[in-house]
Amino acid sequence: MRFLVQEKGRAIALRKKGYSYRDILREVHVSKSSISLWLQDLPLTKDEKTYLKSRRDSNISRGRMRAAASLHELRLSRDNVLLQEARKEFVLYREVSLFTTGIALYWAEGSKRTSVFSFANSDSEMINLMLSWIERFFGVGRKAIKVRLYIHKPYAHENCESWWSREISVPLSNFQKTIYKPTGLLVKKRPDYKGCLRIELGTTYRLRKMQFWQQMLIEHYRN
Repeated sequence: MRFLVQEKGRAIALRKKGYSYRDILREVHVSKSSISLWLQDLPLTKDEKTYLKSRRDSNISRGRMRAAASLHELRLSRDNVLLQEARKEFVLYREVSLFTTGIALYWAEGSKRTSVFSFANSDSEMINLMLSWIERFFGVGRKAIKVRLYIHKPYAHENCESWWSREISVPLSNFQKTIYKPTGLLVKKRPDYKGCLRIELGTTYRLRKMQFWQQMLIEHYRN
């Protein structure tokens, strides 16, 4: 009994210093229910409440920092595995012209501001080449690839999605909602223009692998 009285006194003293329940449980060796019962009617001063909140916020910040560090380590580990895989594949394919051409093409025309593999162009032959590259080196068939057309409003009535579908052999069902770009023109300036088509592969690891291959291509020709 005397032990519990002493522990209760310690718990109350720690609470007044701004300790959280979790902090108190580390110091006072009783059950959480006992701590809750002892402290439920304990009034805190304004300064004590402020201090308690600052400790709680500090604990949250430390928790977030630990979580961020853990996530960073996980990303580094995944990147290292992907790098080793990319290096083996680069050695295997570096003499294949389509392989190096596709890497250089993405380096020049691929998106640099997204977290996924994204390539856009208005030249259907260039789009076809990139699709062939994706099929061979990423193993993703055309019927599984999502595309999106970007075009100006004056061309909307021409059903350019169907034209692109025929040209690149990607089913219309794989076309995402067309984006109509703003323009002050009411008539077509380029009669043969069919818009700009974007290919997007919705996974980060393919973009990272392409980035590794680009660096390896630079080093290959630099040496």
